[in-house]
Amino acid sequence: MKWNTVTYLALGIIVTLALAAYSSAPEKRSEIQTPETIQKQQNIQMGSYPAEEAGLEGARTNKKSSDPLEGQPLTVTEASTSIIKALQEKDMEAVASWASADGVRFSPFANIDPVNDLVFTPDEISNLLKDPTRYVWRIAPDYDEDKIKMTYADYHLKYVYNKDFIHDGENAVNVLLGQNAHPGNIHVIYPEANHDFVEFHVKGGSDADERDWHTLRLVFEKIGQDHSLVGIVHDQGVP
Repeated sequence: MKWNTVTYLALGIIVTLALAAYSSAPEKRSEIQTPETIQKQQNIQMGSYPAEEAGLEGARTNKKSSDPLEGQPLTVTEASTSIIKALQEKDMEAVASWASADGVRFSPFANIDPVNDLVFTPDEISNLLKDPTRYVWRIAPDYDEDKIKMTYADYHLKYVYNKDFIHDGENAVNVLLGQNAHPGNIHVIYPEANHDFVEFHVKGGSDADERDWHTLRLVFEKIGQDHSLVGIVHDQGVP
């Protein structure tokens, strides 16, 4: 009788241990990784993130790549820099690329003559340096002998890039440079509401030569954020 009790107790312990081992077996089995379970877990993890978070990095990348880093309209300062370099190098095709479709007016003095000052279209500007025509650029009323008549090549040297405005001068946007500079009628012909001008100015020397200053104004029509060249206005002092 005593043996049977011990036997039953032993059997009970064995059964208890067996049940405990069985109940823990699934946990141990879940630690075993197979290719199928790994893929399944990855799918579950990917699906556990909201769609917005899953695509966040891609969205950032797309936004960055779509930023308009190129092709933005240049500022009026950048535009004038390109044009003044083109004038220095006599690259009239580059100047023409900035020209308004309606043309660019060339004025030898600050007082612009909207009727008689010559206007050239972009196509005409491209070939001006090769043009042998002697144009009348300005004429004083009743004084035919005072008219300015020359080819553009000569006009360019005397009334456009007649000084080293890039290296010897200073420049500013919508500002008159030099104590003797005057606007003429630039704001009448080119209203400030829709025009900018960039002034390049070379000071005169000392003493009597201080009056020998030279100014070149590039006038732009504002078209939204873009700028189109509409006028090249020269001015200078009288020594």
